[in-house]
Amino acid sequence: MTGPGRHLWQRAMVGWHVVFAALALLTAVLAGIERDTGAERRWAALGLLAGLCAWYAATGARALDREDPRLGHLYLAVAGPVIVGLFAVLPVGSLMLFALYPQMWALLPPRRAIAGTVAAVGSVGAVMLLRTGLHGPGLLDAMVPAVVALLFALLLGLWITKIIQQSTERARLVAELAAARAEVEAVSRDAGVLAERERLAREIHDTLAQGLTSIAILLDAVETELRDDQTEALRRLDQARRCARENLAETRAVVAALSPVDLERASLADAVVRLVDRFGAETGVTTRHGVSGARRALPVECEVVLLRAVQEALANVRKHAGAREVDVELHYHDDKAVLRVADDGRGFDASVLPEHGFGLAGMRGRVAEAGGVMVLESAPGTGTVLRVELPRPGWSDR
Repeated sequence: MTGPGRHLWQRAMVGWHVVFAALALLTAVLAGIERDTGAERRWAALGLLAGLCAWYAATGARALDREDPRLGHLYLAVAGPVIVGLFAVLPVGSLMLFALYPQMWALLPPRRAIAGTVAAVGSVGAVMLLRTGLHGPGLLDAMVPAVVALLFALLLGLWITKIIQQSTERARLVAELAAARAEVEAVSRDAGVLAERERLAREIHDTLAQGLTSIAILLDAVETELRDDQTEALRRLDQARRCARENLAETRAVVAALSPVDLERASLADAVVRLVDRFGAETGVTTRHGVSGARRALPVECEVVLLRAVQEALANVRKHAGAREVDVELHYHDDKAVLRVADDGRGFDASVLPEHGFGLAGMRGRVAEAGGVMVLESAPGTGTVLRVELPRPGWSDR
């Protein structure tokens, strides 16, 4: 027997040796106290038993503990005839058959184990026939034990083989399950890495990229105003410095996976007001803002989505809209929160909004992850209206 099933036999290797030694000792004791047989036959039986034990120690024990089937075949080729000879010399030698039969099933494939069992039982039966004669009660006395022994040995061997096959199949299924679990873990880990990359990309776009754009615009204005109005240039430099510091804080928050800095220092409504006022001061665009309804403390992830939506909308107004006025409204309802950002800029074709990227498409992904809806209304020459609705997942009054 080879493969995973063989290891099931090897797990109880000490037990195999103990059983063999116990049967050999019992056989030796019974042979020693046998009085119905001559001394020569007793000594012959003890000699065969000693030789069998030596052969088992030299090859049998090693065969049971190895994967090499040739050693098992060699052991059985000698042990089988020796045990049959031991039985022929002294009937108590039949005890060693109880060690031989399981060893056949341990060391041979099922078909060869069956053939070996039949050969061993047939040899024992032949010995019994020679003792009792080939006729009358002697024949029956030889045949019945032989048939019973054969059936017992075959059923025992087949039963053990079935158990080993089931155990082997179970081990295979467990290995496949472990492999599948490892594969799922690897896929989940890769998905987590991709999700984290996407999160960082969106955070960088919504914070660092927009902040650097603001700084660049402010510095361009400084370059122009240094010749005409140094006071205004200094004011622009101060705005750029403040913007750089705020973006540095945002960078640290992104790295630490924290909420936006504006939300750490104030409520969502106050953070929106600050963003709008700062945008107006930096761009000169006329801004209006309003908050209606009972102010509620939303879950942090919902507040982050709404604040990032305001940042993205204002960044798009700065870069693309050419607007003169921007209106930002935050409405608290009993069952949802609604953000509305409207401008009077040049507008665009909202039907061709790209599905990928980190701008409006990224904002739409954020809103969808939070269970909300984003609606964008725009057309060339008509301005743009952005509306974000987040359902109430259980808010508290603030």
